[in-house]
Amino acid sequence: MKNYPLIHIKTIIISVSVIVLTSCAANTTSTITQNSSTFTQTSNSITNQPQASQTPTHHPTQIVESLSLTASTTATKNTKTELIPTVQIASTVQPVNTTSINPTDKPPVIQTIPDISFFASNKSQQFLVDFDHIIAGHPHVGQRSPRPHNDAQVYFSNSDNRWLEAIDPSDYPPIYAVANGIVQLSDPPNYHYYNVIDHSEYDPPWWHVGYTIAIRVATYQNHNINFLYSMEPYITLHNKPMDFYKDFILVEDNQWVNEGDIIGYMYVPPFSERLSGPKSSHIAFGLLKDKGGTWDVYAPAIFSEQIVEQFANIYRNPTEGWNSTSYGYDWNRGRGLPTGMGWMITGSENPFGDHPLDVLMYDGIIDKTLPGAAQINSLSLGFSEQDILYSKEGHGNFTSNAITITTDWKAIVASIGGPTTFNIIFHENSGQIRKTQMFSTRPQQNYAMSISPKINPGQVSFEILDESNWGWAIALAPANSPIDMPGTLIPEGYCPPGCPPSPK
Repeated sequence: MKNYPLIHIKTIIISVSVIVLTSCAANTTSTITQNSSTFTQTSNSITNQPQASQTPTHHPTQIVESLSLTASTTATKNTKTELIPTVQIASTVQPVNTTSINPTDKPPVIQTIPDISFFASNKSQQFLVDFDHIIAGHPHVGQRSPRPHNDAQVYFSNSDNRWLEAIDPSDYPPIYAVANGIVQLSDPPNYHYYNVIDHSEYDPPWWHVGYTIAIRVATYQNHNINFLYSMEPYITLHNKPMDFYKDFILVEDNQWVNEGDIIGYMYVPPFSERLSGPKSSHIAFGLLKDKGGTWDVYAPAIFSEQIVEQFANIYRNPTEGWNSTSYGYDWNRGRGLPTGMGWMITGSENPFGDHPLDVLMYDGIIDKTLPGAAQINSLSLGFSEQDILYSKEGHGNFTSNAITITTDWKAIVASIGGPTTFNIIFHENSGQIRKTQMFSTRPQQNYAMSISPKINPGQVSFEILDESNWGWAIALAPANSPIDMPGTLIPEGYCPPGCPPSPK
């Protein structure tokens, strides 16, 4: 999610900044890093009545102070939260049968908004999109990670004939309500179908236009919890009307929706419309706390184990491969991460407690036993497996044994997070040892990888410094071996550079 302007989503105003990361590399010819961005939110006041039957057991909501935030509502003396009856809100969305179960066999839906703790043991059986419509993704990357990011994302292929041949909005990927709730759309003068994400501060400046939907799915004490969908095709609408996305949104403000309802469609543009470079059409999603700031968010751990496992398989193994023509730098946020909807989260990002977790996908208790280490597969860095002369992955500091290489060679190295340093130790025939830095990453840098220049035959060993134990990988192959590096096959798109001035 990139640079949100102030966008009211009934209970939310979103504002995001982008930090473009650059790798610190020495003696390398190619380096890949990724962007990092955040969003902030504010909202109109919405008051929930106290509930006498349910006492939340998780931590108090933490509100980040900011001059851009509206005043929060006054907390009630009773810390209990009442489920909000919404029977008076008529649904105009037809339920969508997304499983083999006949919709008529489903029990009647009680139109209430539960406490967020409800989702600890009552997981959604509906992901926001169909898995055969997405090609990559990443979970919520928490504040304890090398480079935090406060949402999760799913990515779409700009070369898929299903979308290239689409005519009507309904021909594009459907977007589903992940839970029962109340739709929250933008308040005028902002438009939920015209969200300008502005990067005018960049050189060269650039911008794009997306659209947003939010669903109020839960409460905590005196705050609503909204599931946000931010659709970002990465286009400027330069050849389309301002309300182009309007027909891609099927719901109305304050409308009740049920889990599995289609609430809209994701516009997936051709490359000729998509912004140039590694910018991947996507939906950013997350759980936003009412009237909060940049990090007043929860990891969206409301989905069933089966759904999370499917999602993890895609973010670790993109459907079109890491060298997809639709690749974006942000794909790297999910590379090698363990299965979950949240990784390295703090207590404030945990919807089911006030304790930090390395991985979150269950109820916040079982998750305490889950391993959180990321793993990079050294065989998947870019060389064909049959060409690899040597490969290794691990965590922490490492020095290899001496390796004799009889041909010119290259190396690909990768790091989950910084600081990390990769050194080559040359063992000369004279008995002397010479050390050269091949690649390094700075503190708080996220996933990065690099290719070495061609290196002559000889005896070498490798020294890897990974004091924070984030994880690393290295692979060697003959210098003439083909290499599939992410981002090298992206077709030319529409600006930047040369974008017209932002509408803002």
